[in-house]
Amino acid sequence: MYKAIIFDLDNTLLNYTLSEMESMNRTLRDHDLFVEDEEKREAFWQSFLKHNFKHWMDFVNKTGSHQSIIDVLIRSFRDSLNMNHSHHVKLTHTYWDYFCNTCLYETGAEEVLHSVKSQYKLGIISNGIGEAQRKRLAAGKIDHLFESIIVSDEAGVRKPRKEIFDLSLNELRLSRSEVLFIGDSLTDDYHGAKNAGIDFCFYNRNGLSLTNEYQPKYTVSKWHELLRVVDL
Repeated sequence: MYKAIIFDLDNTLLNYTLSEMESMNRTLRDHDLFVEDEEKREAFWQSFLKHNFKHWMDFVNKTGSHQSIIDVLIRSFRDSLNMNHSHHVKLTHTYWDYFCNTCLYETGAEEVLHSVKSQYKLGIISNGIGEAQRKRLAAGKIDHLFESIIVSDEAGVRKPRKEIFDLSLNELRLSRSEVLFIGDSLTDDYHGAKNAGIDFCFYNRNGLSLTNEYQPKYTVSKWHELLRVVDL
């Protein structure tokens, strides 16, 4: 029935949470911060996540003075550490370089990608930063598998807006009924696919119980289950 499968990237194909954590741990080691103090390192990490989420949302919603992802990260380090500005800048560039070159898959994702590639066109629609998303795919040596990669900061539109899905359909040269979209977010991915009139497969990585408000066409909790959905 389908001719293409379009994937969300973070916490669908790639494990964003672990990528963030590994990149930060490497950054802290490089700068000799909290190396011997796990309790302080964890306290910093929780503070950073909180501040980073706020600054990221300000950046996404254009409600602050953040001009780039680098600004977001500098401010996140600033609000989490009592250091001078130059150190925040150095930490930011170290972290960003590690993150952009870290490709950690969701369990089973790489194998399933290679399995479905022979039968379907593949695409990506991601709410993220193009530099990071493309470099991470290249680091994992899977960038060549996708005939369409749409990233929100490059496209100027984000999920759940239907327009970002239209861009993918145009690049794949397919109609709405010919593609399946899989993602982990009920906010961005489910509603985005619904707005675009595209069948949605919910990657329920956290075992959520769905209310009647959400009715995806398919639900999988592990990657290999997608093969049954697409009859492979």
